[in-house]
Amino acid sequence: MSEALPATLVVLAGGDSRRMGRPKALLPVGSTTLIEWLIARLAPQFAHVVIAGRGPERLPPRLRPLLAPDLHAGAGPLAGVEAGLAASPHDLVVAVACDMPSVTADLLRRLAHAADDGDVDAAVPRIAGRPEPACAAYGRSAAAPIAAALESGRLRAADALADLRVRWLDREDPALFANLNTPDDYQRFLDEYAAVPSHQRRPDASRRDPA
Repeated sequence: MSEALPATLVVLAGGDSRRMGRPKALLPVGSTTLIEWLIARLAPQFAHVVIAGRGPERLPPRLRPLLAPDLHAGAGPLAGVEAGLAASPHDLVVAVACDMPSVTADLLRRLAHAADDGDVDAAVPRIAGRPEPACAAYGRSAAAPIAAALESGRLRAADALADLRVRWLDREDPALFANLNTPDDYQRFLDEYAAVPSHQRRPDASRRDPA
């Protein structure tokens, strides 16, 4: 396995889950939960892990010590990035939403390397011109502009990102950023997961290739 990055993985788990009808982090995946499954796949790439969210009741008990409470609850993914940067012992964080099961360790490494210099505040994928702030890398220098945007009520990611020096990644596979927004999305994911023999399911698997 590759050496762990000197960075913090920030798992975003502060969403309302209105369309899903229950907290996405707690959705069952085999014998575990979605957020535990995601962390098992991605955390070994990082020196530190935090979970940005609203409260411990939305997390499995064993992950609750990793909680970094959102400082602006309900303010979208950048509120989780703000909380993650505040809790991180490292100057670089890589954020991923807990409902993005297709995200791979290779993608997160690309984001980290793209953001790991003094010329940018963030490295953000952009799919068909639309930014993906919930799967992106942020430097410590992004903390103050993000906090200022949230304080002023500018909650749209595009507005906050406009205040940052961003390195855009425009050639990533759109399928990597698929969210589990509805019960149908979740069932499709479970069907793909269940189609793979249990002895072939590795923690570093992607949604499209859970083996």
